[in-house]
Amino acid sequence: MLGKREWKLASPPETAVAVDSDVLAMRAPLVRVRRDEDGAWYFDGPGEAPRSATTTTLAAVVGAWPHVLALSTLDVDDSAIWSWKRHGWTSETECACGECDLPVAADLDRGTWPSDLRPDRVVSVENTALSGQEPLTDILSTPGGIALLAAGGHHRTSDQMAPVALANVIRRWPHTMQALRTLKPNRGMRWNSEALNWAEYTTA
Repeated sequence: MLGKREWKLASPPETAVAVDSDVLAMRAPLVRVRRDEDGAWYFDGPGEAPRSATTTTLAAVVGAWPHVLALSTLDVDDSAIWSWKRHGWTSETECACGECDLPVAADLDRGTWPSDLRPDRVVSVENTALSGQEPLTDILSTPGGIALLAAGGHHRTSDQMAPVALANVIRRWPHTMQALRTLKPNRGMRWNSEALNWAEYTTA
């Protein structure tokens, strides 16, 4: 649970929000966030909105998708798109000249996939993090492969982990792409929810 100092969004954690049903079921990445004229929050996958949605809380969304916490300046009646190329959020109406291509809420594809990562490489992901029950906190590179974990130390049993292709890991957590690209052997990366970045450390 985030503390008051780490909570950066304009609305309180208990705020009711609408989440695209495909995003909530992990069938699509969370790539568009919008607020209506009343300040209500909507979290969408690729494609046109509105889409079939389920109600949950803002705290639950931040726990499952930590990159949402970077939207501290998202105002009422505004929206943001996740840019795979820029590796961050961008305003859906950023262009003022009328000549630029506006960002589109899109899924990860070959054109935006980094050449230094293998999309079909299988890594181990803790089930509670994958389901959104617990926030993802650590990425480890070990002799046995890459593991993505929730908080609570580094030791897990096989039944606590699930094999997931790297492409689906990044679709699930867009903010992991750069961390996975820079991850070194026998090193870990820990998510800093206050600074909103990954910090490297040496594993025991």
